[in-house]
Amino acid sequence: MEQKLHPNVIRYWQIKYGLYTFKWILISCIPFMIRIFWLPAWGWLAMISCLAISFFFIKGLAFICFGVYRKYSRRSYLLGDDELMIRWGNVWSDNSSFIPLSRVQHVDQEQDMLAKRLGLSELTITTAGDHHFIVGLTEEDAARLRRQIIELSKLDNKDAYYD
Repeated sequence: MEQKLHPNVIRYWQIKYGLYTFKWILISCIPFMIRIFWLPAWGWLAMISCLAISFFFIKGLAFICFGVYRKYSRRSYLLGDDELMIRWGNVWSDNSSFIPLSRVQHVDQEQDMLAKRLGLSELTITTAGDHHFIVGLTEEDAARLRRQIIELSKLDNKDAYYD
């Protein structure tokens, strides 16, 4: 059965995308400041700045209010005996990856400051050609899943992974 992410990941995405939106709104204010302090005759610069600020505000608000729930509903994972399936998506797409456990080279558990505060972790699974991420696991679930992936990858190839 597919495992869903922890519900705290919704709050994590909302805060993270809110900060991202705030950054782009501040950057969009730069042309407005240039118009006020250096080029007062360039009225079109203020118009472009206001349009950019409005765009980032509406886009950010829509994602924070609706997009994170859609993103949460499309994310899950399933650990089988010989492969790991990760399902992800956003508003427009629905994707999945199947990772053969015999190809796993490295498994990391990571946290940033915000995720630590919310009790979440990210698991990074490295294979020969790519990195795969499972964001939004509790610290205990991430440690358990990491240990299971390591143990299952050792079964297929005795010299591939030592901990």
